[in-house]
Amino acid sequence: MIIFRNVSKKYRNGMLALKNLSLYIPEGSITFITGHSGAGKTTMLRLIALNEIATSGQVFVDNQDLAELWGRGVSRYRRNVGFVFQEHRLLADRTVERNVALPLVVAGMPEHKCRSRVRAALDLVSLKHLAESYPDMLSVGEQQRVGIARAMVGRPDLILADEPTGNLDPDLADEVMRIFFRLQEHETTVVIATHDYRHLNNPAAGCLMLDRGQLVVDEPL
Repeated sequence: MIIFRNVSKKYRNGMLALKNLSLYIPEGSITFITGHSGAGKTTMLRLIALNEIATSGQVFVDNQDLAELWGRGVSRYRRNVGFVFQEHRLLADRTVERNVALPLVVAGMPEHKCRSRVRAALDLVSLKHLAESYPDMLSVGEQQRVGIARAMVGRPDLILADEPTGNLDPDLADEVMRIFFRLQEHETTVVIATHDYRHLNNPAAGCLMLDRGQLVVDEPL
């Protein structure tokens, strides 16, 4: 579960990205974060990812106050978080299989274990047949699905996605969203920042709307 308690984030340039934000995201849920550009969606994800620290207030993930983590504790925490970006950020000189394996390699997992994990992740996104292909051989939708496989290959408890369908047409966006909902079978918590309002009324997901760094809509599961 994720809890924000009176969280504010002010950047050095004086911009107040989040203002006294309090919210709760249940464990194993899918939650959409929406709002206009600059509403604070990406800042919220960056605080959960520990890429930023709150100026005031507290952020808890699984009862851990993130402000208390430092050094190796931060590294251990981040290994349990998967990230999906609007721009998939695949390495052009590595095959699909090696791109997906990258988080496991960084974590020091033996190669024989990496291979089985990677194949399972690619199977979930229906791309196992493209394991030996390179990113420039794939469609935009396939590249984004590789990015999702890379995010989930370490079997994290939490996946954060920042505008994952922003560059996709509606049919491909629907396909990507179906993959995220499939992760519920693995009891993974998924938080998605999105402008794609077509998906926000899904009864299987929660929806939080931000406006100028404050919560204006909270649709609980």
